[in-house]
Amino acid sequence: MDREIASKLNVLINDKVMKRKAMFLPLFAISAFGVVGYAAADREAPRILSNKVQVLYGTNLSAKDFEITDNRDKAEDLDVKIDTTTFDKKQLGTYNVKVEAADQFNNTTSKVVEVEVVDKEAPVITPKNSGGYVIDVNANGSNKLEDYIKAVDNVDGDVTPFITADKELDTTKVGVQTINVTASDNAGNTTTKALQFAVSDKEAPTVSYKNGDHVTVAYGSQFNIADYLNIVDNLDTNPKVETEGNVDTSKEGTYSIKAKVSDANGNSAQPVALTVEVKDITAPTITLSKSSVEFLEGSAFNARSYLSNASDNKDGDITGKVQINSNVNASKAGSYTVTYTVSDNAGNKASNNLNVTVKAKAQPQSARGGVSGANANGGGIIGTARSKLGAAYVFGASGSNVFDCSGFTSYVYRSNGKSLPRTAAAQYSATSRVSSPQPGDLVFFSNTYKPGISHVGIYIGGGQFIHAANERTGVTVSSLNSGYYASHYAGAGR
Repeated sequence: MDREIASKLNVLINDKVMKRKAMFLPLFAISAFGVVGYAAADREAPRILSNKVQVLYGTNLSAKDFEITDNRDKAEDLDVKIDTTTFDKKQLGTYNVKVEAADQFNNTTSKVVEVEVVDKEAPVITPKNSGGYVIDVNANGSNKLEDYIKAVDNVDGDVTPFITADKELDTTKVGVQTINVTASDNAGNTTTKALQFAVSDKEAPTVSYKNGDHVTVAYGSQFNIADYLNIVDNLDTNPKVETEGNVDTSKEGTYSIKAKVSDANGNSAQPVALTVEVKDITAPTITLSKSSVEFLEGSAFNARSYLSNASDNKDGDITGKVQINSNVNASKAGSYTVTYTVSDNAGNKASNNLNVTVKAKAQPQSARGGVSGANANGGGIIGTARSKLGAAYVFGASGSNVFDCSGFTSYVYRSNGKSLPRTAAAQYSATSRVSSPQPGDLVFFSNTYKPGISHVGIYIGGGQFIHAANERTGVTVSSLNSGYYASHYAGAGR
C-alpha cells in the first residue's frame, strides 16, 4: 500500500540522517515531502453510476443497492452514506435519496438517486385450521372457501375476500375435492395453489320426541316408532331406524322400546326410549244406505231401514247396538233429521245423520186471491212449478226450461192463465200481503243480492217453497225456516 511505502521511506531517511551527520535537511521536511508525494498519487473521487434503483417493499437501503466504482478502491472498501430522511420502506413509490461515497484518500462524491419501492411478492395461501395438505370439511357445512383458507400479502395484508377458484366446493358429497385457488395483490402479483378439501360426515343424526316419551296408539293399528320421533341428519335424508323391543297392537297393554338411529356413513345417535300404550281409542263407524231421502207426506217411513251396519275395529259388528233418534212426522211436510249413535265396549262413540224431506202433496188451487182454476188431476200452479224441478238457473231467463227467480214465477203463473210483472219487486207491488201463505201464493225475500225485494218463489205448503234459487241448484225446493231464507223473508203475496 502507498501508506506503507511512505512509512518505510521515513524510516530510511531517519536512518540516513543518523548515519550522515553532514546532511542539512530537517527530517520533518523529508517526511512532508513523502506525504505530499503519496497524496498526489490518488486524487480521483468514486463514481456513483446509479440513476434509479428498485428495492423490495420492507427492505432497508444499503450500499449494495447502488452501483458505485472507484479508480483504486474496491466497492466494499468505500465509505458510503445514504440519507434516508425522505425514504419509507413501508410505502410503495419513488423517493429522491442522496448518496455520498468516499474512498480511502477521502475523495468524496455525492448524487441524488431515484429509489423506487416495489412489491414483487405474491400473496401466501394457507389453510386456516389445518397444518397439512388436506383440509377437513364437514359434510353439508359451509361451501365458502374463505371459511377454510386465508390469503395474506406482504403489502395489502389480508386478501382472502378476493380469492378466486376454478370450481365451487360441494359439501353435499363425501370425498376429496381438488380446487385450484388464486389470490392476487394490488400490484398484480398472483399465487395459484391446488388445495385438497376432504368432505367427511362425522355428525350423528339428532333425535327428539314429537309428543313426549309416552305415547298412546290405537288397538289394531300399524306401529312405526319413527312416526313419533323427529329425526334429522346433516346429510342423510333417510337415516336408518332400528327398534329394540316389540309393540303388539293386537293386544292392549304397555310396552317399552328403544330406537337406534344411524346415518348412511355409520354415525349413530344415542338410543331413545319410548313407552307405548296400546288402547282401543278408535270410534266405530256407522254406514247408512243413503245420506238423505225425500217422500210425500202420508207415506210410510222406517228410519232403521236406512241403517246398513255399524262396525268397530275391536268389537266387530255392533249394528244391533245402534240407537236411533228421529223426529220425522211423515204426515206433515217439512225437513227432518234422523240421528244414529252407537258406542263400543271401550266407550268410543260414533254418530251419523240422515236428512229427511217430507214433501207436501199437490192440492187444488184456492179460489182466493186470484189463485184458482187448478186442473182436475191436481196440477195447477204447484203442479206446473214441480214439473220444472232441476231446470237450470240463468239470470234474466224466463222459460221454458231456463229461469231466474221472477222469470220462473211469471212462467208458472202464465202457464196457468195468470199474468205477473217480470221482476220480483214488481210482483211484490202487484200482490196483496197475506200473513199466512197458502199453496200457490208468492213468497218474497229482500236484500239477497241487492237492496230491497230481490227474490221470489211459490209457496207449496208445509213451510216450503219452490223457486229458481241459483246457478248451482237451479229450480229447487227450500224451507222458509232455513237460516238464510228466514233471515231475508219479506212476506207473502196473493
